[in-house]
Amino acid sequence: MIEQVGAGAAYSVYVVVGLLMIVAQLAVIIALLVRRASQRHAANRSPDHPLAELAADHSAILRASSDLMFVLSRDGTYLDYHAGNRQMLFAPPEAFLGRNVREVMPHDLALMFLDALDRAVDSDDPVVVEYDLPTEPARRFEARLVRAEHGRVLSVVRDITESQRARELNRQLAGRLIASQEEERQRIARELHDDLSQELALLNIEIDRMADDVKAGQLRDRLQRMSNRAGAIASDVHHLSHELHPSRLQTMGLVAAIRSLCRDVAGQRSLLVDFMHEGELPQPLDANLSLCIYRITQEALHNVAKHSRARVASVRLASGANDLSLFVADPGVGFDADATRAEGLGLASMRERVAFLKGQFVIHTSPGRGTRIGVRIPLGGSAVDSQSRWQSA
Repeated sequence: MIEQVGAGAAYSVYVVVGLLMIVAQLAVIIALLVRRASQRHAANRSPDHPLAELAADHSAILRASSDLMFVLSRDGTYLDYHAGNRQMLFAPPEAFLGRNVREVMPHDLALMFLDALDRAVDSDDPVVVEYDLPTEPARRFEARLVRAEHGRVLSVVRDITESQRARELNRQLAGRLIASQEEERQRIARELHDDLSQELALLNIEIDRMADDVKAGQLRDRLQRMSNRAGAIASDVHHLSHELHPSRLQTMGLVAAIRSLCRDVAGQRSLLVDFMHEGELPQPLDANLSLCIYRITQEALHNVAKHSRARVASVRLASGANDLSLFVADPGVGFDADATRAEGLGLASMRERVAFLKGQFVIHTSPGRGTRIGVRIPLGGSAVDSQSRWQSA
């Protein structure tokens, strides 16, 4: 009995000692895990750790940026922001964080932003919005909305007031240059028509008289050939004077003038030009707008005849309720629009003319796939900056 009690006591001691050893081992393992986690956390916080370096780089980029950045939910609630200069904020952070765009922005502007948010969430491309804020003085901003994770949208806002003023100044300068160019063209056209054309006509008459006074023979044939050449030169000068100053634009109107232009180009360049007009033009039509559309059609058709190697082209003039659109297309060789110096003076002149009237100009082309030019200009000469960019022709 005593031996059994002693054996039982010894067994209990062994069990207790075994449990203590297991507990001690667990404690050591836990301590090692905690220490490892602490070391990893310390490494992450170390300035030499790659993650810490990446966070520092992002912070430096944000501090260097002069743009405002906002994180919004899909319904338009402000969740976070970054501002290198807080004075650029339209309202203090406590006035917009956690609140909806409707509560912060003017009504019309809020609706525009909510629409842009919906489009940004469903698009892989940035949605660009330009708008004015009722500050003193008024400032113009550009917001680029990009889809982020978890249905959120990042809005990068930039003050473009100064660049807008510079663009407006350039537009005005381009307008003055175009007006001066048209005046010079008119002067040269008048001199060609009134002086050179008349001189050529008189020369042709004199040659014909000489040919009549000469008996049949080689000299008479030469004089006849000279007369024909002088007549051809006079005809070329006549066409050139009309190209420089399209008087038919004033006498015939825009639609008839473009139809006549298409017919002339088709006859002179062996090019089949299909012209179509849709809608009714308002009367009277702004003279600058008419001249702009005519000149762009003229330059575009000359480019088709000279560079495209196409035998057909189409011209479509469409009148809308608030704007006038022109489309010129050909199935020719096209060109690389992204190549350096791909655009010549002709295309640059088209862009300047359209920009002066606050219109929109697009060109779609690539090697072997033809060229399409699209122009849209507000009617009445009163242009309003579009809040959404027109991208297709």
